[in-house]
Amino acid sequence: MLSESQKKLLLKDPEHNISFFCLDEAYQLVELTERDDMLMCRYKPDQEWCYFSFNANRDFIRDFFDAHDGIQPVVILDQSLFEWITLQYRVHYSIDCFRLFLRKVDFSEPDADIVPLQPADLQNVYHTSKYQNFLSMAYLHNRLRLGGGYCIRAGDMAVAWIMTHDDGSVGMLHVLDEYRGRGFARRLVMAMSRDRHRKGKAVFAHIEPNNRASLNLFESLGYEASGRHTWAYVSRS
Repeated sequence: MLSESQKKLLLKDPEHNISFFCLDEAYQLVELTERDDMLMCRYKPDQEWCYFSFNANRDFIRDFFDAHDGIQPVVILDQSLFEWITLQYRVHYSIDCFRLFLRKVDFSEPDADIVPLQPADLQNVYHTSKYQNFLSMAYLHNRLRLGGGYCIRAGDMAVAWIMTHDDGSVGMLHVLDEYRGRGFARRLVMAMSRDRHRKGKAVFAHIEPNNRASLNLFESLGYEASGRHTWAYVSRS
């Protein structure tokens, strides 16, 4: 668990470092490196991810890879720093996203047909996800327990749903193909955003730059982009 002094370091740039706080509340901190106000925290929500504070510099990154063998799952919060990493190291896989924060809160009560997502729905959540590299059933059950989820049903089947990721971001939004175009995604984002806000949590999401439909949806609901972050598997060679 982070010390109060370490949390103060992260709060110098709270939006860029927001992921640390949710992770630290919910998951085991298995490795910590601190130097000159920079932090690297390795958490284990499912697989281990190494989060570098937004002020991490090249020397800090270089020392990390000098000390660690094999492929390292890293989260880099500065796009220019990740571009440098791609020139210095071998990137086996990466995905980058805009981070969007909710700036305007004006959500009504959810409609009656928006109901809690249930453990029995998670098989469908997993099998329809394009991010199975990063998911497991254990992870989904843990996220449902810690962050909850909402869905819309047709009969007994969930046909649209939303959850939160391990860093507390709103995500895993999905609508089955045959139910699209009915406003389900919009209503679910509103419901989960309202839930996070009522709990006193920062309300934010990660969306890939090429996902224009999702970016348009979130922006129309009062979200604004604030930075771009990368998840990657990286090794020295």
